[in-house]
Amino acid sequence: MNNVQVKVNVINQLKLLRQSTFKDKLSFLDEDIQNAQRAKATAVRVTIDYYSNKVTIENNGQILSNPQALFSIAESEWDEDVQKSESPFGMGFFSNITVSDHIEVFTGSKHIIFNVGEMIQNNKTDIDVTETDNTHEGFKLILNNFDFTEVQPSLIRERIELLGKYIHELDIYCDDKLQPKKNLTDTDGSVFSSVIESDNIQGWIALNSGFSQELKVFYKGRLVTKLDNYYYVKGDLHINDKTLNLTSPDRKDIIRDDKYFAFLKEVSRYTKELANNSFLHGEQRHIENHIDAISWNADKGKLKNEISFLVFDTENKDDSKYLNSIALAKRKNPEIRSVNQYEVFIKSEAAKQSESNHKEIEFTQEVNNKAPEAEGISTWYGSEGSSGGRSEPEIDEDKIEERKGQQIDFSSEPVFWLSFDQIVEHEKKFNIAEHYKLKVIVSRNKIESGILETLGKDQNIVHISELTENTLIKASISNTELSKKESRALMLLDMISRMIGFSRNVFSIGDVMVLKQTQIEVLNHTIEKIEEEFVAVHDYINNKVYIDRSVIDDSKLRESNEENLDISDYKFLLRNLKEIVRAVNLMNFDEVERPKDLYDCLIDGLAIA
Repeated sequence: MNNVQVKVNVINQLKLLRQSTFKDKLSFLDEDIQNAQRAKATAVRVTIDYYSNKVTIENNGQILSNPQALFSIAESEWDEDVQKSESPFGMGFFSNITVSDHIEVFTGSKHIIFNVGEMIQNNKTDIDVTETDNTHEGFKLILNNFDFTEVQPSLIRERIELLGKYIHELDIYCDDKLQPKKNLTDTDGSVFSSVIESDNIQGWIALNSGFSQELKVFYKGRLVTKLDNYYYVKGDLHINDKTLNLTSPDRKDIIRDDKYFAFLKEVSRYTKELANNSFLHGEQRHIENHIDAISWNADKGKLKNEISFLVFDTENKDDSKYLNSIALAKRKNPEIRSVNQYEVFIKSEAAKQSESNHKEIEFTQEVNNKAPEAEGISTWYGSEGSSGGRSEPEIDEDKIEERKGQQIDFSSEPVFWLSFDQIVEHEKKFNIAEHYKLKVIVSRNKIESGILETLGKDQNIVHISELTENTLIKASISNTELSKKESRALMLLDMISRMIGFSRNVFSIGDVMVLKQTQIEVLNHTIEKIEEEFVAVHDYINNKVYIDRSVIDDSKLRESNEENLDISDYKFLLRNLKEIVRAVNLMNFDEVERPKDLYDCLIDGLAIA
């Protein structure tokens, strides 16, 4: 029987090494610096010569005595300690041919030329080794014909900075600049970060305010890979020989074995703990910036038992007033997105105003396919504050403490919930909840909303929008004290009233709020919601129309009660004519003859004026 030998085609093997063995184009830096470590070097210098297409890597380690070791796969010249501790594969030097086809080495008195391009072209396997007159201490590697189109200088500098950061036994220079060191457990200063120190992992993780997959794994100070599916998380995790099994020869990936899945489980536990702790103990403004990261990584099952929701007890008058004040503030300033911003706003408003007066009118009416009419009116008068002005102080947002949450037993009573952004949309439902002495949770972010939505009706929690309508309307008019411009607007509306034929002013301006009484079937409670489209209501006892000040554009009016009209007055009337006609159409015309076309009637009247 004839013996068969294993033979390797050297040229084809070189082609394969260049094309596919090292999946990371920057592996040559990792491998060359690792070789410097094994040669007991204390410093490595990398010089990038872009204009000459050349990169030089030099270390002050041991002189290479046997050049053949560089070019022998699965063999190396490293001492016994290195062989035992690192199990070098003996292919690291070949990573250089992925970026250079003409390599020079200076070590001791030897000059080695490894012309890969010529070897492949001419099918030549000899490597030139010559003796030099000058002795070179250490090991100097010159990568000629460097392909900067494949590996840009900026990427080289980034990788060297990363290597310099965590390989502590070497001083690493790039273009004569020493790369700064960093402790394995030093974070990047993120607001939400955590240090990891276990038998298998050292390092840190942090939640990112934007989308990212920047959770890196390092082995002996060199980047191995980034972990997939860890979204909105960044950090540096350092492993040892026992933690994971890495692929050879470049150690740029992790072998998917039992160690790998145990490692992922441990990392997931750390990220969940960080997300939960960030949500439970972080400042609200930071939580808002990291809400996507927390939402993606949090253990919501555990979090729902520890979270303190923002609960409002409608039996408490202060709570009810607080909720309605949020709604009013958001109508004035839609940019208010959180309870913290509301606190800032309300304190700013308090600082601006030295006096406030209010007059409230409330009435109720059955709906008959038209705007509601009042069956009765009750009025309240009041004032607060003091006379005299004061300067507006500067509000320090960082010192405003947001209203704190509390834990709640959902099984004990029905609870309504809504998100902070929905407060205006469901504004007056707070009043109905107050009537029935129900609790309301205001969700401050998507995590709380998700948990509340998941708990659902089975646990007596209902979103405040799950209502069925009936036909009862309530309306309230408040803050009827007018500014100077509004006073002039009311004077012009008085003129409109007389144009139509009324002997008095049929208009009043204030804050109009119209509620439709509604019913929630799942809890057998009746509550209400605000009707945003109603901006004018009719009091049929006094035959008067109340117009919401938010639809009156008085920006160009004079602050004057002078009876003579000017062009700005006519512009005001024309600009607001549609709202005026809509409001007049609510009137009862028993006392005057109703014009055939109110719009034309008013246009003609203004033209004559």
